[in-house]
Amino acid sequence: MKNILIPTDFSQDSNRTIDYVTMLFKNESCAFYFLNTYTYDISGLNALDMLQADDEWFDKPKEDSLLQLNDLLISQRIRKNYSNHEYHIISECSSLAKGIEKQLETLDIDLVVLKGDTKLGRKSKSIIGNIRTCPVLLVPVSSAVDDELCLTITSNFKEKIRMFGVNRFLEALKNTNLKINILVLGEKKLIGVNVKYNIDLLLNHLKEQAVENVKVEYTGNAFDLKAYASTHLNNIMCVMDEKPDFLRRVGLSHSSVIPTLENLHNNTVLTIHQ
Repeated sequence: MKNILIPTDFSQDSNRTIDYVTMLFKNESCAFYFLNTYTYDISGLNALDMLQADDEWFDKPKEDSLLQLNDLLISQRIRKNYSNHEYHIISECSSLAKGIEKQLETLDIDLVVLKGDTKLGRKSKSIIGNIRTCPVLLVPVSSAVDDELCLTITSNFKEKIRMFGVNRFLEALKNTNLKINILVLGEKKLIGVNVKYNIDLLLNHLKEQAVENVKVEYTGNAFDLKAYASTHLNNIMCVMDEKPDFLRRVGLSHSSVIPTLENLHNNTVLTIHQ
């Protein structure tokens, strides 16, 4: 059974994300964990106000969170007739990033799912940049699940692809009619021996995983990637987040995959961490 963590703020966009993911994995045995995080609004309060606050003031955010999570749980059980799915709710007093990190430490999560937007927000950037134990799937509002699902693995292939994250996603979709494209960010006539070797490694690995009919395509620069994505809106675009260097580990730089994600905001994007 696959464990999938989906943060929710109970908005329509969050509900659409949940609908997309449950449909995507309709043929798989999955446990979906709906996470809602909340904080206390202490703006304008001084220390004395905090001491005098009654239990109701402290309890209300938790109660509201649990009430809406229970409504979501009931809705999913009524609307979704998937006997291979189970649903769980989690309410946490924390920031979203901290709440997700806590669940990754306590649950064997295979995939984190975030709602996408036209602009990648600060919270999403932080989550994508810091979560490295499992893939992150960004789902824009316009996403729809096709009968013929295609995963496009995108890279310049200057480094070997770490297959652990790819394997986890492929395993989760093993009962789906999944096709795979490999999109090489470069011109075919200009790629070097090392790039070709890394592409062949990936092709051989996919063959060992019984994935057939893999298509290899080539493009030029980041602009060409955006143009490709705009004509393949129903594809799940898979991008690789490089291993953090020293500056990123100490917080002085950000993930190099962020600009790519901002170019793909109309696509469902799977981020694999190297």
